[in-house]
Amino acid sequence: MYSQGSLTDIEKTKDDTSKLVVLGSAYRSGIFEAVSEERNINSLKEILHADERALFIILEALCSMGYVNRYGEKYVISGRARPLFLEHGEDFVGGSLPHFMDIMKAWLNLPDIIKGAKPGNDKKRDVGAFMNAMAARPDNLVEETLNHCLDRKSDAKKVLDLGGGPGKYARAFLNKGMNAMLYDMPDAIDYVGDHFGLKNIKGLELKKGDFTMDGFVEDLKGNSFDIVFMGNICHIYSEYVNMNLIRHAGELLNNNGMIAIEDFVRGRSPIAEMFAVNMLANTEGGNTYTESRYREWLEKAGFGKIELTDLDGNENQLITGFLK
Repeated sequence: MYSQGSLTDIEKTKDDTSKLVVLGSAYRSGIFEAVSEERNINSLKEILHADERALFIILEALCSMGYVNRYGEKYVISGRARPLFLEHGEDFVGGSLPHFMDIMKAWLNLPDIIKGAKPGNDKKRDVGAFMNAMAARPDNLVEETLNHCLDRKSDAKKVLDLGGGPGKYARAFLNKGMNAMLYDMPDAIDYVGDHFGLKNIKGLELKKGDFTMDGFVEDLKGNSFDIVFMGNICHIYSEYVNMNLIRHAGELLNNNGMIAIEDFVRGRSPIAEMFAVNMLANTEGGNTYTESRYREWLEKAGFGKIELTDLDGNENQLITGFLK
């Protein structure tokens, strides 16, 4: 995600960023889908309800980059671009580009944020863009995370996936024979229920709520879990919120239940520092945290047998602990 250790080639980075904005704009406006077959400008203008001049300029730019081909007056997506923007396989990146553009929009406010201004995008998130970006996490990395969880807690039968968004982890737990509850904000649950087919899946319960509020434990009254999984959510929040969240997770676990936290750990992940800048631009309290800080929070909440495991090489980390 973020390179480490060498100075940036500024001119190349400016060029690459410009190209990414063009690609993201084309994907978000529906151009790649519209040119899945050969079409001329007039046809595309009708389909996309778009401006003719803008279409011409963007299509010609896409042609110059090799993502679209032009035959006479007709345009069609190139063969190498199809798996990137149309086919939802391992090479698909279309789902992540709208979220990237939202992130970059927020990053442009960093000069003001450094001076003390608050991020302005928290309440305006594009839920679809965010969920699709989260769904782009490769299946093999999800599988790696789950295998480490179940190596430590092989007798788990029920898992709570906090802030699990598109449900990649919840589905993976189901595939391992467990029941799962996916708990997230109402707009996220509404979106993934419809767009990711999570409604009415046997063994999967969708639950709406805000786990940063103290009352969320009451929302789950009558439930108890063998694993509380928190995948890439701690970096969104302040230390105070994370301490409370971990404490509440302990209140929802069965005896000898396990908490599992996946995130970018400072001092272990090579991208933790740059990812924290993303949190500075997009959240009011988010950051990335050290292993010692996680251990402190877990121990105060009554967890022991704490272990940290590197994932995906060492880009992500998994921290697990058992309720004493």
